[in-house]
Parts: sequence; C-alpha cells; structure tokens
Amino acid sequence: MRSVSRRTVTAGVAAALALAFAGCVSKGDISLPPDVAATIRYATITVDVSALQAKGLSDWASLIQQATTAQLTKAFADQRTTAKNGATLQVVITGVTLTSFVGGDGGDLPMDGGSSNDYLEGDAFVISSTGEILAKKHILLALPAEEAGAWYLPNIDQMRLVNLSKNFARWVQHYFHS
Repeated sequence: MRSVSRRTVTAGVAAALALAFAGCVSKGDISLPPDVAATIRYATITVDVSALQAKGLSDWASLIQQATTAQLTKAFADQRTTAKNGATLQVVITGVTLTSFVGGDGGDLPMDGGSSNDYLEGDAFVISSTGEILAKKHILLALPAEEAGAWYLPNIDQMRLVNLSKNFARWVQHYFHS
C-alpha cells in the first residue's frame, strides 16, 4: 500500500479550499474601473450591521460599525463631498466569527484543529446618487486572531473586532479608492 505524505494531503486540502472560496468571494462582483474610481465623490458612507444585530450580536455589531465607519471615513477623506449628488459607499456586514483559541496554530490539517483565524464577511457597494449600483464587492476577511494582541488582555475580543473592522475597511479602500 502506498502511503500519502502529509505535504500531499496539505496541498490537496489547500487546493480544495481555494476552489471553494474562489466561487463565493467573486460571486456577483461588479468592478469599478480605476479611471471611474478617480472621479467618484462620496456624499455618504454607511455601515449596515443589522444582520449581526439580528443574530443577537448587538455589542459586537456596534463596535464593528464604529471601527469600520471610522476607517472608511479616514480612507476616503480625499474623495468626500458635501454635494447632494455625491455617491454612497455602503458596507453591509453579514457575518463575524471569532475563534475560541487565540495564540497559536492548531496544525496544518483540519483534523489537527486548523488555525486560529477570525473572520469578517460582507459586501461593499458604490451607489450613484440616482440609486444605481456602480460597483459591488463581496469580501471574506480572515486574520490570525493573535494579530490583535495577546490572548490574556482583558479587552482582547474587542481588539480583535476592531482589527477585523479596520482591515475590512482597507480592503474596501483597495477595491474602490482611486
């Protein structure tokens, strides 16, 4: 009987996960050409966390909304306008997951416990002043939980949520900023 190396199994699992995520990350996306992105001025930036509130995560939702809005406001400061005919940048957060273990890797394979990643998922839209969707991007963000700080800090969960929110906003900036 031929044995299968751990490296082969890991490569196979990684390839399967890449294929699985490739479909859901780009599904329904509408790109914004760079020359168009440069001309857009945003009158409004909104972050909708109602999906999280509906799941009973009101405290988390509030923190995510505040941190994401603050980062987006900063990132798009040079494209803001007070004109009523400006576009709207809308972010809709649909999911958040904080891993139960912070501070290390559970192993390379799913049966080893996987890694300790936190996730934030949602959609970002650029909407014209007439209500037309000019661009849409689905974003599934995964970050190592320990990136936000040491596991033993008393406010580590809040720090992890803020870290996810700021990085999510940076991806929105990457896709829609001129």
